[in-house]
Amino acid sequence: MQKLRYIAYARKSTEEDERQALSISSQKDNIYKRFGQELNIIDCFEESMSASEPYKRPVLQKILDMIDKSEADGIVAWHADRLSRNEIDASAISYRIRKGVIKDLKLVSGITFENTPDGIMMLQFSMSQSQYFSAKLSKDIRRGNEKKRELGQLTGKAQEGYLNQRIHGQAVVVKDPVRFPLIRRAFDLYLTGEYSVNSIMTIMNEDWGYRTVKRNKTGDMPISRTSLYNIFRNVRNAGLVPDPYDPEKLYKADFPAMITMEEYDKVQVLLGRKGLPRLASRKQFALRGFIRCGDCGCLITAEDKKKQLISGKINLHTYYHCTGKRKGCTQKSVYIKEDELYKDVLNLLDSYELVPKLYDWAMDAFREMAEQEAKERNNVQTMQNNTIAGVQAQLDKLLDMVTRGLITDDDYRSKNIALKAELKRLQEEQAETAYRARNWYEVATDTFEKLTYASEKFVSGDLSNKKDILLAIGQNPILMDRKLEITPNEWLIPVRSTAKRLRDELEKVRTLPEQMKKASEEAICQEWCRERDSNPRRRKPDDLQSPVFDRFTIPAFIIHILYYSINLHNSKKL
Repeated sequence: MQKLRYIAYARKSTEEDERQALSISSQKDNIYKRFGQELNIIDCFEESMSASEPYKRPVLQKILDMIDKSEADGIVAWHADRLSRNEIDASAISYRIRKGVIKDLKLVSGITFENTPDGIMMLQFSMSQSQYFSAKLSKDIRRGNEKKRELGQLTGKAQEGYLNQRIHGQAVVVKDPVRFPLIRRAFDLYLTGEYSVNSIMTIMNEDWGYRTVKRNKTGDMPISRTSLYNIFRNVRNAGLVPDPYDPEKLYKADFPAMITMEEYDKVQVLLGRKGLPRLASRKQFALRGFIRCGDCGCLITAEDKKKQLISGKINLHTYYHCTGKRKGCTQKSVYIKEDELYKDVLNLLDSYELVPKLYDWAMDAFREMAEQEAKERNNVQTMQNNTIAGVQAQLDKLLDMVTRGLITDDDYRSKNIALKAELKRLQEEQAETAYRARNWYEVATDTFEKLTYASEKFVSGDLSNKKDILLAIGQNPILMDRKLEITPNEWLIPVRSTAKRLRDELEKVRTLPEQMKKASEEAICQEWCRERDSNPRRRKPDDLQSPVFDRFTIPAFIIHILYYSINLHNSKKL
């Protein structure tokens, strides 16, 4: 029997989430040490690319193309996460294994994935776990970087004129004793208004002998024109740390400033078109940049308008309007005052706003539902696995019967087609069950947390918080005829119809005697999140456009709708 032909694949990315992965040379050494004598490895490919996004690894695609052309039979890798960290590449590999195109997959870790329903499921689980780890770590890193910025620390290498150091185990940014005073002198020259950037660059390189910081593969070079422009534009030199996700958000740096904010502003004016306005002094329009025009779809912008009264006093108002970049828009000249737009937002939030008691009761219900859902899902998955294994056994038996001449080829083909169709249907149901296992709990709790005291958080929050709170209730915010509209998330519609009334009832019982208060609160809690129906049933699959069910207990429908609509929403994506 001809030995299978394997291709070894080693990958390394420089991204944060893969710093702990073995180097490419180490992966190759491990592959050949483990399988070099055992397997027929016909070639070895390596790639230095991230696997978090699909269609960005030409080497892996080349391997798959070779296997599709029968130029190779299997793949050898160090670990499953070397092959995929995203759903598209994972499905490309698992699909080929299930179809028998990839005849074998070997991993140095020793885990094997056979072409069986259980084996395919374990492979998909292993790859999805890699994707989950990558996404979670990325989120954790972003959260950690955000915390560092709040403390005034840099999240990357220090800018020119400063150095990264560790003092008592703590990463800090300090003045570069050589370059800091020279860059400060460069600022002084430019602030006189008598020197151009090019002339200052010449002075620094030729007269002062300036050389950039020496790093692993860069540095120790004369400063370039672009680098000098970047230094003059960098607000970090004024002792502020910007947020890369919200340029208008600035934090006070914990390292010494090179120039004052007044000097920074003057430098930006001198730079003219090549400079940037002072970030801290930009007008912050809370609702600009994510609301679209209801007519043409362009973004809504904002501007201040001054009006001088007869008394000589000047009134300043902020107006929002369509940018009008598309011809024929009827809303181009329609302006709405910021105060009126804020009223629309607050009225909208008032319908969804929760108070702590409603939030706490919902969290208790969510936890109970999560526990129950896990038990139910495990039972369903076990039954699905058994059913799929049974159909697979029938296919194997059918193949054995035609091989032994017990049935005709025509009978084999007709029965084979029917069984494969049934197997495909069962596998799709299995995939839907797995998809439902996504963390709906996190989605629901995060949304309810944003909606608790939403109006107060919106008024007092920064730009990012305002947008997060508004978008928590839905998507596609539009402005049409001076009216803000937003498409609510289906699973929050029951909250909209109930939250305000229950808030008012809680306020009424607040001053009641303790015994009456307790009984009244229990009644409200019972209405808000009574135990869900023991046998809730949804309608036929073709009625997935709205989360409606054959029966559910009213008025305890909020938690029912929330739970099932998230699952239905997820299943529609499959």
